[in-house]
Amino acid sequence: MSHSSLLNPTPSITASLHFAAGLPGFPHLHDFVMSQWGKQDSPFMLMTSIDDSDVGFVVISPFVFYPEYEFELDKSTAQRLSLLDPTDAIVLCIVTLSDRPQDATVNLLGPIVVNDRTCEACQAVLPHAAYGAQAPLARAA
Repeated sequence: MSHSSLLNPTPSITASLHFAAGLPGFPHLHDFVMSQWGKQDSPFMLMTSIDDSDVGFVVISPFVFYPEYEFELDKSTAQRLSLLDPTDAIVLCIVTLSDRPQDATVNLLGPIVVNDRTCEACQAVLPHAAYGAQAPLARAA
């Protein structure tokens, strides 16, 4: 599945997401609910565990801050998510907040890929180091 097919800059996820294998570090948590974080036009969303409400992540579409972001989704991940059509894929990345907003980072190395039709999701780990797990969210102009 081509990276260009995963370029959905404004995902509109309003349903629950199911991670069959859990998330790295949270293998026992499988179901998460998405909600808007901030103002209505904010690119930030909250992904909160249904199983443990104390576990949640701030996520974004990486294309909002990194329009050049691209990767090749491996066939096994595409099959696991039943991604038959590339336009069914939504890509999200986890944001790590800091005391200072300008120090926030985004994990571009481990994108979350979601089948928009089924809400099945997984966190892919990219095989190359073209992107980092702590890319600056606020890049220098």
